[in-house]
Amino acid sequence: MLKLVTESDESATCRNCGAHVSEDFQRVFGDEDHVAHRCPECDTSRRLTRGSAAGREVAATDPEDSSAHRSNEQAAGWSA
Repeated sequence: MLKLVTESDESATCRNCGAHVSEDFQRVFGDEDHVAHRCPECDTSRRLTRGSAAGREVAATDPEDSSAHRSNEQAAGWSA
């Protein structure tokens, strides 16, 4: 059964970070209910295409576990 998702539907956001995701993203990368568990705001395209957006565990390093993910914190300390 196809689940219709509207703009007012809560599931139009990433379950991990709360960022907006499109209906197409949910349909293509989300789980069987078209729910996005991860999105481009909080995960890499490599992991998303391997199933992280559908809530699956993937072998690629999670950016949330990487110190590089905290780039905003690091950027403040970088010199030009």
